[in-house]
Amino acid sequence: MTSKQISQLISADGTPTATAVSAPGCFVHDDVPIAKHPDITWGKVFSEPSNGNSVDFYVTGEEYFAAVADAIAGAKKSIYIAGWQVNFDVELITGNTLYECLEKAIDSNPALRVYIMPWLSPKLGVNTGDFETMLAVYQLNAGLPPPVRAFALPAIAQSDMAGGLGIGFSHHQKLVVIDEVRAFVGGIDLAYGRRDNGRFPLAHEGRVGNEVYNTCIPPIHELTKVEQVNYLTRNELVCACFDGFLAKAGAWWESASGRPVATVLDWKRAGSDFAKDKRQEVSDWWNSKDLMPEFIRSLQDKPVEAVDDLTRWTYRRINQSLNGKLDRLRQTGSAHVSTASAALVAWLNHASMEQLPAEVRQETIKIIEMFGIAVLKQLSVSADNRPKRYKNLRKVRKMLPPDGKVLSPSQPRMPWHDVHASILGPAVSDLSRNFIRRWNSVAHRYEVSYRTRAGTEVSALFDAFGLRPTASVRLPRISPSIPKKDQSKHGKCWVQVLRSAPATLQRDEQMADRAGGTDIRGITHEQNNCLKAMLTAIYGSQKFIYIEGQFFQSEYGADSSRKRVKDNVGPMSILTDIESVPGYEKYAKRLGIYGVSWDEIPSKVKWSEYDDVARDIKAGGNVFVNDLKAVLGNIAAIKGSLLAGKPQERVLNQIGEALANRIEKAIYDGQPFHVYMVLPVHPEGTLNTLNIMSQTHLTMQSLVFGSESLVNRIRRAVRSIEIKNSKNINLASAKAIVNDYSLKDLEEQVGDRWKRYLTMLNLRNWDVLDGRPVTEQIYVHSKLLIADDRVAVLGSANINDRSQLGNRDSELAIVVRDDEQKSVNLDGVKPALVSSCVHGLRVRLWKKLFGLTGGAHPARSLADFVEKPAAKETWEAIQTVAYANAQAYKDAFPFLPSVQSEPSSIWPTWNNSNRALDYHMPFNERFWRDDEVRDMAYSWHAKTRAKEKSPNNIQGFIVALPVSWTKGENNLSAMNLTILAKTDPEIVPQQTVASTTQPTRTEVNG
Repeated sequence: MTSKQISQLISADGTPTATAVSAPGCFVHDDVPIAKHPDITWGKVFSEPSNGNSVDFYVTGEEYFAAVADAIAGAKKSIYIAGWQVNFDVELITGNTLYECLEKAIDSNPALRVYIMPWLSPKLGVNTGDFETMLAVYQLNAGLPPPVRAFALPAIAQSDMAGGLGIGFSHHQKLVVIDEVRAFVGGIDLAYGRRDNGRFPLAHEGRVGNEVYNTCIPPIHELTKVEQVNYLTRNELVCACFDGFLAKAGAWWESASGRPVATVLDWKRAGSDFAKDKRQEVSDWWNSKDLMPEFIRSLQDKPVEAVDDLTRWTYRRINQSLNGKLDRLRQTGSAHVSTASAALVAWLNHASMEQLPAEVRQETIKIIEMFGIAVLKQLSVSADNRPKRYKNLRKVRKMLPPDGKVLSPSQPRMPWHDVHASILGPAVSDLSRNFIRRWNSVAHRYEVSYRTRAGTEVSALFDAFGLRPTASVRLPRISPSIPKKDQSKHGKCWVQVLRSAPATLQRDEQMADRAGGTDIRGITHEQNNCLKAMLTAIYGSQKFIYIEGQFFQSEYGADSSRKRVKDNVGPMSILTDIESVPGYEKYAKRLGIYGVSWDEIPSKVKWSEYDDVARDIKAGGNVFVNDLKAVLGNIAAIKGSLLAGKPQERVLNQIGEALANRIEKAIYDGQPFHVYMVLPVHPEGTLNTLNIMSQTHLTMQSLVFGSESLVNRIRRAVRSIEIKNSKNINLASAKAIVNDYSLKDLEEQVGDRWKRYLTMLNLRNWDVLDGRPVTEQIYVHSKLLIADDRVAVLGSANINDRSQLGNRDSELAIVVRDDEQKSVNLDGVKPALVSSCVHGLRVRLWKKLFGLTGGAHPARSLADFVEKPAAKETWEAIQTVAYANAQAYKDAFPFLPSVQSEPSSIWPTWNNSNRALDYHMPFNERFWRDDEVRDMAYSWHAKTRAKEKSPNNIQGFIVALPVSWTKGENNLSAMNLTILAKTDPEIVPQQTVASTTQPTRTEVNG
């Protein structure tokens, strides 16, 4: 990457006595400090770079999934799959699920062994379907002669964070290895929604159930019970793993065979008045269709309470010490349970675990983990020995969508943009070694955990399921078969495998590694290879940097927003500050809670007045009660996150600083340099969810508003060099002048001149569905950095603390550099040698995002600029198209943020003067239903949606990031910043009744 001076021996006539070779400068090594960060303790690198690799890149999920399906079909010896989310029923190619591909491969090759390692999601706020995948994988062994061929071992989080903070972190690697000779690594999980193409369609196009993926809007179509029997359920898969009459009866009742019964239940539901009775908040769901076979129901200390039809809501107290006061505040089907055993049953029946009482949470995690271990053991002697596989895995094929609700045809799916790679060559051994060590370490942890937790309660619990826990359990290990030195060479690429790996994880690996013994004293630091590689690439870049990232949260100095939420007029205050609720003074006094802190309200409420206030519909008392419940629920979630452990005070990683340093150097040296950044509009999830709002806040502060944000750092450098030149003073004196500027003065003095060095983009598409114009963001999930088309850093590590610091989530990435070079005129002035494969990757990505490879509205004006990313006319042309697109979208869809200089709220239809929405936002179910006036559930609700229209003259998929969006608003919810670093919504999302305010989810990776 960087220029190097090479000393060389020469003969008397000046000719070299030997060929001089420059060592690759883009890789990272042990104990080598990074410029400007010599004080950081760097963990040891996971592997050294190796050459002789062939690397292919996939720029759509569709082509990646097809390649994986083809590789699985050709597997001879082993298949390793690791992921944050692995869904057995995801379609790799149309009509063929992952389960079906694995089934065919195993049946055709008796020597093949399959190992699946998804993250063991905590089920408390996020459920990625790992349990169902485990159950399905073990069905693969049914009907086959020994030995066992398919194994599933969910990976627990192995972070270094103390206490409850550890629950918030995850196994985030995304890896497939075939026969230890071919590996797939990058940002794409084998999961719902990821299989997309370069057209980014919003229409469902044959996708059904969970494949119609969009967690940014609420699904509005409730599946009838007849429709539900076309899907598998979690209980059904549990029942299918056991022998005996009750298990078979339970599986039948949950299966498509129950269609006649379901028809009757649909008729019964249609004639029921339960759903209309909001005071009672009960339904006939559990009574009319008991989801629990008798042998499962025996677990319960008391029945799971009635819930509101398919949404399964019930209300319960904030915690067990409040004597039943405000018992309707707990708005999930798990909130009422008092034991971990009952919580397990509720979870098996698709009840959300998010609002589980605090005193039950920790034990529930242990119980679910133990249950998983026991199922692993039981399946080795039960499902493995079944005479045949459970037929509905092929007949029904797909899991029941969350809450029994799906998007209607009038609602857009969310297109997905991501990048992955395939490798042949020596680096595959490093990727295989990572999987094998992870697998063996997890197996070791499970065995230790099993021995220490197999107590009376666990034994009784397992007995109820027909499981027979023993004093110990032995899980399968994997031994590597192809050493790195024996790997064939297939190409000219250098590849280095990187990890973010906590010291805890490394110690577990060493404990499980028989060759390494059990001495773990040498492991003192986390591996933060991904951070080191990104910083190396940034500081070594010469002409341009291209970043695609799901997140950009980096250290940004002082927050520029109002410090206190209650001083804020934005939406966060209405969601988290009781005193901001309209009617507070009037109704709080009536209820006896005026001036009372939130945690004392349940014990202070005058219950004699509560029902009267709730019935005061004409004056808005019912709306006040709804606001009050929502605010208390949100505050409870914030307090709960703070109980997990001490929050850090600020974002810590230095990637933003490194980018700013590199741009400042270019400005002070008078050299052209440009950074392109492609990010999602906001993190995946609804914009009325506290952690999504908070993370949007962190991103905008990191990029634009923070005192040391990337944009403000560039502004200071631009203004400093202008003052230096105009006043003919030294740079230090010019910097001193600029440092005295306020942020407002800095912005006004520099204007848009910072855009000479930085282009920030979002992605978007639109369509007409059922006669209505609709739009949705294209979700950028990539974790990619390209520098000068010479080096690429690609993998699972996002730009935030969770991924980069090394002591939290486990991550996997690669650095790629190609010895096969190509001469490219990057800056439009002088040819430069670049890595052929890395250059090809960026060109394909740009053509895709410009709509030149299948878009309905291609940006043909940008076609001539694809090959010269460092040229001034290139970033000018891209910015022009992106800005025009953003303005056209805003004109057509008023709920989008403005790209103009005036600030817009995080809810762009928010009206500060009356502290309410003028029009519905897409996170509200009412936005997607008939446009009619309705009673407001919350004081801030709108009564209608703004008129939409088809946008004009859209070119490609790029839109300018709205740099004034959320300016001045405090959208930081006071959640625990240590775990609030990134999110992916749960696959079983929070269920709502009248509310559109989602309870805050536990922060996890995606």
